[in-house]
Amino acid sequence: MSFADKLRDAGVVGAGGAGFPTHVKAASRVDTLIANGAECEPVLVTDQWVMASHAREIVTALREEALAVGASRTIVAIKRKYHELADLFAPMLDASMELFLLDDFYPSGDEHVLVHEVTGRVVPEGGIPLEAGTLVQNVSTLLNCYHALNDQPVINKHITVAGSVERPGVYIAPLGTAASEVIAAAGGTSQDDFGVVEGGPMMGFLISSLDRPVTKTTSGYLVLPINHPVVARRRCRLSDELRRATAACCQCRACTELCPRALLGHRIQPHLAMRAINTGLAPRTDMLTSAFLCSQCGVCEQYACPMGLSPRRVYGEYKEQLSAAGVRNPHHNHPESALDQQAWVRVPKGRLIERLELTPYLLPRIGTPVTIPMPWETRVLLRQHIGVPAVPTVRVGDQVIAGQCIADVPEGKLGARIHAGLTGRISVVEPDAIRITREAR
Repeated sequence: MSFADKLRDAGVVGAGGAGFPTHVKAASRVDTLIANGAECEPVLVTDQWVMASHAREIVTALREEALAVGASRTIVAIKRKYHELADLFAPMLDASMELFLLDDFYPSGDEHVLVHEVTGRVVPEGGIPLEAGTLVQNVSTLLNCYHALNDQPVINKHITVAGSVERPGVYIAPLGTAASEVIAAAGGTSQDDFGVVEGGPMMGFLISSLDRPVTKTTSGYLVLPINHPVVARRRCRLSDELRRATAACCQCRACTELCPRALLGHRIQPHLAMRAINTGLAPRTDMLTSAFLCSQCGVCEQYACPMGLSPRRVYGEYKEQLSAAGVRNPHHNHPESALDQQAWVRVPKGRLIERLELTPYLLPRIGTPVTIPMPWETRVLLRQHIGVPAVPTVRVGDQVIAGQCIADVPEGKLGARIHAGLTGRISVVEPDAIRITREAR
């Protein structure tokens, strides 16, 4: 069985991003393969702790994938400040592999930015690294690839739990576990009124219910007081953001000047999106569709704008409206090089953390992940990946064991298999999820 087939059978998807099915990447041919260990989101340490605990497994999977995709250059990319991890990985790399040390800026872990830092190549507008002859795999994804090589499907997720909790750290939870149970495993919070951001403080989202289940792409739970700026920003209604933009945008261009994608030469100008709102004039078509080029990294709203406005949310609204109307991204320019200033216009991560008022919640770079107690019930979503939802292969009343495939992808469609993270009985099959209940002994 091929490497890609092993990944498909195991249901491996990108663990550090949107959940692109990894077997599709592994079936491609590239000259450069990069293990992404940058983890640029403030506070999150999931990948750092995974690298510290599973460096050998990550390198083994990386070596196998390099053979599968024909890569002549294989790189492990981590932050320069991760001295302990550099010392750990260096002896494990053979002559065909190298360690690349990144500066500590945000968003160094963005695939487009990372490819440019390591290779000097620019990924096309709206494109993916494969179009630049490069394949990028998150280090946690590579750990899942290693397990897939040993016929172990994706049934658990490493998650940073940080903020106002008693025992912050990285926890391992079965897919489908409620966020409340993961947070409880970290000792819970002493806050009477709090919000929980799933993901990082820059690109994560405020969850509306602690019943929301862990998925293959859940990277963290950030528990913060309800009045913390990171939470307050996400509680602000879009209509209020638009009114603030109308009243306060001074067209200083800082959002465009610091936009990581604009610095790579992509034709995105957030200040023009704000001008359209400010003037009340209908925006040009090309300005509207440039929303497809926004990575939603949050630099514009969290760091660049002196007025605290959100071009990111404006672009998000434009993109949602365009997608609903069936409009596709028309921007596919391929810059030959990044802008000159890309080399020095950087968002220092330390300063960003201070701006976000997150310094008290920082975690050590090295630690040991903790497995949470097995939950009594999991609610496993059928869509934890880019592509179509998986189709249930089980019925109510079926007995399943951990690791068993419970939903598969229709033939010829993009998606990923779903496996049970819990041994028990299928209690409910919903349109978007499968519930598994552990039986008492």
